[in-house]
Amino acid sequence: MDLKYKNVASVYDLVYESRTDDVRFYLDQAVEAAPRRLAEFGCGTGRVTLGLAELLPETRIVAVDMDADEVEVLKDAVRARGIDTVETRCELIQSFEGEGIDLAIAPFRVFQHVVEPTEFEACLRRIAQSLRPGGRFVFDLFNPSIPMLSTTGVIASQTFVDGEGHRIERVVTVNDRDHFRQTQLIEEDYTVTTPEGETYDLHWHYRTRYYFLGEVVPLVERAGFEIVRIDSDYRGTPFGEGEYPGDLVFHLVRK
Repeated sequence: MDLKYKNVASVYDLVYESRTDDVRFYLDQAVEAAPRRLAEFGCGTGRVTLGLAELLPETRIVAVDMDADEVEVLKDAVRARGIDTVETRCELIQSFEGEGIDLAIAPFRVFQHVVEPTEFEACLRRIAQSLRPGGRFVFDLFNPSIPMLSTTGVIASQTFVDGEGHRIERVVTVNDRDHFRQTQLIEEDYTVTTPEGETYDLHWHYRTRYYFLGEVVPLVERAGFEIVRIDSDYRGTPFGEGEYPGDLVFHLVRK
């Protein structure tokens, strides 16, 4: 059987190719900072990384993610494009070794996958320690939607077709909400149909935590950051003035 999509990581770029607002935002942040050294935490398959390498050919980029499958997809893309400025690492943020970073970013709600606030703070401390004094850190979270927190079940059902005729049906379900710990089980299930009509399934189930603004502010401050501003979207709208629920986009500087 044709197994072009052997795991969820290999489907990722197709699923998220229309999500471009945050990519443009992080690229703009990097161009503005003009860093010599940049660290991207939660790089995934390189949705942002590859654009950074293209726009900033003189910048050394360290791309970090804990998902080995996604890092492999990025490694393949880096090799295919002949990029020699990107170093990929499969590791936890808390284990990251590096210093003198000018700009750090953590796109696409990376910290929603950190289910313990103490672990979140440990990640923030490690990132702060890796930055040079005055270095910048930009990351985003989703702003929790109060109405949605009472719901479970299917939250998305989508169909994608690639250029070779593979049909991918994606169903995303939220289950097992724990309102005390602010966690939820996300189940992403995929059915892939090959051009020849054969089908197979892929699954990615993981637990996430939602954080409210009031929880995150003391974490970043204790970790050694000064908050420059917090936006509610990728267009620079101050938090509280944009559409609800929006996002939490943090602009920080190492103290």
